Amino acid sequence: MNPAPAMNTFEPNELAFLQRIFDGWCVERGITGGSLSASNLAAQIIQLYQQGVREEKDLQIQLDGLVSRS
Repeated sequence: MNPAPAMNTFEPNELAFLQRIFDGWCVERGITGGSLSASNLAAQIIQLYQQGVREEKDLQIQLDGLVSRS
């Protein structure tokens, strides 16, 4: 699942937030950085964020739903 790249830009605080979500998820799930799984996860996180899912708890819930459907 690699959607077309969006042309939106992120503020530094948004990037830090997204990176923290990504890093935590990778640690919890044993995902290795640079792997296909990591790339897919990053794309999912960014897509959810761009769709308006901005709270950490909500992102976690949405990601859990995406993982359980895979």
